[in-house]
Amino acid sequence: MKSISTSREWKAAAETISEQTGIFLVVGVPDSGKSTLSRYLVHYLTHANRIVGLIDCDVGQTHLGPPTTIGMMLYAEPTAQFDTLEPYCMRFIGSTSPIGHLLDIVVGTKKMADRALNSGAEVVIVNTSGLILGVSGAELKLNQIDLLCPKYVLALQESSEIEHLLTCLEKRHTVSILRLPISEHAQKRTPEVRRRFRENKYREYFKGSQMVKVLLSELSLQGDIWYRERGVHVDAMKNLLLGLCDSENYTLALGILEKFDLTENSIHIITPLTSRDGEKVTTVQLGEIKIYADGQEDYVWIKKS
Repeated sequence: MKSISTSREWKAAAETISEQTGIFLVVGVPDSGKSTLSRYLVHYLTHANRIVGLIDCDVGQTHLGPPTTIGMMLYAEPTAQFDTLEPYCMRFIGSTSPIGHLLDIVVGTKKMADRALNSGAEVVIVNTSGLILGVSGAELKLNQIDLLCPKYVLALQESSEIEHLLTCLEKRHTVSILRLPISEHAQKRTPEVRRRFRENKYREYFKGSQMVKVLLSELSLQGDIWYRERGVHVDAMKNLLLGLCDSENYTLALGILEKFDLTENSIHIITPLTSRDGEKVTTVQLGEIKIYADGQEDYVWIKKS
């Protein structure tokens, strides 16, 4: 963090938060420096001896866990390592875009924030996704704020690109807003750069994975109705990304569907999940993309409306 020259506004915001407890939301358009600000706040607060929870809601470019998930990490002391594929806990969304999954993301963010606070976090920083413009963006952010009841919304903008949302929030008189300049280190990333980022994450995450067989009679299969209603045959679902979840719907690991065995009523999954943690799996969630050995994504499914 020493290599990042922060503005006086960022430093003032960190000082304000360091004197309080609760939840704080970071919002802004894509590539405005939300992750940089979130990391700076964790850096500042842990140096002030605060226990901090960080939630990354950017399912396409997350730094806490593999893509398609919401990740949460706890920090009790300063660290230089923020990126991890094994956060404290995860929620599987199954897509790299919030579109079609607004409710899942809102609920998942709330569950993560509650778990962070129950696990000892004094301050929870929520690094939201870049979906903020348009009807879907406003719906996502307003519902996250309604459910989380943050002390402050830290709003990054270059001029007034998200002022419509901030004005709406101010009229509600339910949350305080800190308007902050975007990071001077913020850089626009092309779709190709974002895709390569995800591919690298997938390759690293599934490196050293093993094949496991799971009996469908012993667990719940979530999302299969959506596929059956569209006439998708199980044979066409090879390489589908899966979320292997526990009884509280927290994601223990991701998996890649190798095959359905209809005679045994079982599925074969490629996953880094250990056999010990595998015993905790109660639900397999079907995602909406396929992942191949080289990390390549294949968007073959029609998105949910």
